[in-house]
Amino acid sequence: MIRNIPHFQEENRINQLGLMPAETYGICLDYVVITCVDIVFLYHDRLLVGKRNTYPRKGWWIIGGRMHAGESPLNAVSRKANQEANIRADPSRFIFINAYSTCFSTRQQEPRQHGLHSVNLTYTLKLTNDEADSLRLTSSEYDEWTWIDLDALRQRLELDNELDQALLAIAQDAVSSV
Repeated sequence: MIRNIPHFQEENRINQLGLMPAETYGICLDYVVITCVDIVFLYHDRLLVGKRNTYPRKGWWIIGGRMHAGESPLNAVSRKANQEANIRADPSRFIFINAYSTCFSTRQQEPRQHGLHSVNLTYTLKLTNDEADSLRLTSSEYDEWTWIDLDALRQRLELDNELDQALLAIAQDAVSSV
């Protein structure tokens, strides 16, 4: 089992600051696969799922988002935990579970109907009581969220839907990794 993804960066690597213009990014999404980090927050015998209100996944999913150029996977997952869930955790606590390839039919960027392809480096993080109490998902991205066990998640999902199948597979991998 891989505990973390090795990250190597030459000393003179120049990382761009900021995000590229939306129109340029939309064109890039037609031709490249992006890398994202996802986090399965675990608390006791449950995992956290959020109901996203933005594409590429409107519906139940786990927390995460894209990596920035030059950013290590651990720095990215730590940043996303803080940005999207108000969780500040030492990066060494995140445990890599697997990489998943997801092809979405719709994306947030124009042209939306072109969709996007991402490879998601997925981690778990077991939360303390204080962290679970302070967890808050950003309302700009999530309409609601819940702690759920695998059986209840399975009942909530439409298992003829590819992305719901993906979510269940990720959840099962996360729970079995602890």
